[in-house]
Amino acid sequence: MKEAALSENAMFRDLEISTAKQNLALPPNHDELMLLRETNHRFANTLTVLAFALRREFASSISAETRRSFERCEARIAAFGMLHRSLVVGGMQGKISLSDYMEQLCRALSEALLRPMGVRCELISAVGEMPAGRCERLGLVVAELVTNAARHAFGWRDSGMVRVNIFEEGTSLVCIVSDDGQGMHIAAGGTGSRILKQLVHALGGEMVVRSGLKGTSVVVTCN
Repeated sequence: MKEAALSENAMFRDLEISTAKQNLALPPNHDELMLLRETNHRFANTLTVLAFALRREFASSISAETRRSFERCEARIAAFGMLHRSLVVGGMQGKISLSDYMEQLCRALSEALLRPMGVRCELISAVGEMPAGRCERLGLVVAELVTNAARHAFGWRDSGMVRVNIFEEGTSLVCIVSDDGQGMHIAAGGTGSRILKQLVHALGGEMVVRSGLKGTSVVVTCN
């Protein structure tokens, strides 16, 4: 049963990564942000329909033990749907609270990715309002980095910490995503790396990765 649960976790992590990579490889202009919002909205709705269809198909024909496993999987599907909804801010065009946006996003990332692994997520943010589109781009960066940590940082461990720290330093905005895992390598030519570079470039920033035996820290500095 433990191996099955681990397989389910890996499947859903791969599902989230695959979808994110399809959606994020976009230049950051207004029309494509709207396309990204619509794509995430539709994908979240698709996950809701999938969970409902599975419940109708199997709920009355499986054993109690299998039903409990199914309910855990159903909860994961719902959590991924909430994650995709949390990435976007709908039709808002003005400024929104970055701290509120990140709190909702980190909660969704925790429910979908980290908590089932026994990993905690901590957010430290004291930044005020920012344009909605800029919040979304930074949210996509955070989501990709937290997902990388979930996939690679903890191995077979059933505990750990991912910390998201966002603060202002002079005229710059600094976002640090760190973990206490085993250290990992972000492939320079990989799809995820290219996506991150595009997003950080759209924010007018730069990214520095530090990784060792005590974990990985990714520092994104935006002007």
